[in-house]
Amino acid sequence: MSHPSTTTTSLSVRLIAGAVVWISLTLMVGGGVLAMAFQTTAEREFSYRLDALLRAMIAATDIAQDGTVTSVHPLGDPRFEQIFSGWYWQVTESTGQHVRSRSLWDSVISTTEGGSDLQTRHIFGPNGESLLVAERDLRFPSTPKPVHLIIAGDLREVSDGVRRFNMLLITSLGVLGVGMAIAVFIQVKFGLRPLRVLAQDLAAIRLGEAVRLTGRYPQEVAPLVQAMNGVLDKDADLIERARTHVGNLAHGLKTPLTIISAEMQSTPNKGVVEEQLQSMRRVIEHHLGRASASAGDGRMRGLKVSVRDVTETVAAALGRVFADRSLIFDIDIPIEVSFRGHRADLEEILGNLMENACKWATTTVRVYSCLMDGLLVMSVEDDGVGMTAEDAAKASERGRRLDELSPGWGLGLSIVSDLVDANGGQMSLGASPLGGLLVKVTLPL
Repeated sequence: MSHPSTTTTSLSVRLIAGAVVWISLTLMVGGGVLAMAFQTTAEREFSYRLDALLRAMIAATDIAQDGTVTSVHPLGDPRFEQIFSGWYWQVTESTGQHVRSRSLWDSVISTTEGGSDLQTRHIFGPNGESLLVAERDLRFPSTPKPVHLIIAGDLREVSDGVRRFNMLLITSLGVLGVGMAIAVFIQVKFGLRPLRVLAQDLAAIRLGEAVRLTGRYPQEVAPLVQAMNGVLDKDADLIERARTHVGNLAHGLKTPLTIISAEMQSTPNKGVVEEQLQSMRRVIEHHLGRASASAGDGRMRGLKVSVRDVTETVAAALGRVFADRSLIFDIDIPIEVSFRGHRADLEEILGNLMENACKWATTTVRVYSCLMDGLLVMSVEDDGVGMTAEDAAKASERGRRLDELSPGWGLGLSIVSDLVDANGGQMSLGASPLGGLLVKVTLPL
């Protein structure tokens, strides 16, 4: 028999670890998107600055009709005068000659196939720095080639700003992540506290300090607590029934054993010993049957037994037992009617009822079953002499025997009563239209 494997992984650890991993991934993806968005925005704003400087340079540049540059007025930024400062301007005349800012010294920025619209590109400057270049062409009717103007700015300003933003972003997201992890830890510990209380209460029950789960539990845990209390109550009831049956069995055997012991010490009386042995046999059968009925309700989810099949099987067996009486079994049970539980329970119920009916029937035993209002209804009746209302009340009493000439008659009804009660049903006795006894059993589906 295999046993379910156990694990030492804490449910709290699983929940917290899963939340931390998800929070970390979310913050990493979100931080990456924010960093990229900020860098793109910063470079776009930087290009707008270069475009503004390029327009200012166009206004500050004097160009002759032949496409040569006569003068370039200062742009008002001293960095264009500092050698290799990272900020440069350059005008390429229609003749191919270059007019450069002092910051370029003797270096030249390579030109591309331009146009009248603004163009931007990334290059490395004369000092190895990363530059963003903004450029465009100016065309004159008197010159065959356009004049090309370039403004280049050092991208370190952008990268420094992006670096500072990324550091701030990482710090902020890190603090946010730690805060969220702490919040998840507190939430999980607080949320699972009822389960820890439940475990403590179960431990108290195991140690004998309590008999049921008490206290107030959340709505999500309350059904589990109710189910556990139901199991505990059922177990306590079964234990109490077992103790009762053992006590009754011991009490029932005590007197016959005393008589047998006395007879064996004196002159053996075979008749007395035989009578006491029969009495002991009835007591043992009685209490074993009741113990079997009380051992559990026998109901299990998913089990379905055809009532008609079991009835026909029992009828076939009883037909052979009472073959000398030629009894007629009238079975009126639709094939779709089923019993939700173990087949042995249904066989025990129908077997006892039909056997009792056979003992008292004159010619006919009728068995009927149907489904009605969420209940399984079964009835067994005979055309015998029947019984009075007083006898019907006595028939269901423990061990009551209405006719000592028919062994097991009252015992069978008592066992059926216990089985029906264990399965949550009811049993009633009454008069049959056939003239004999009618026993009706109702069981919940």
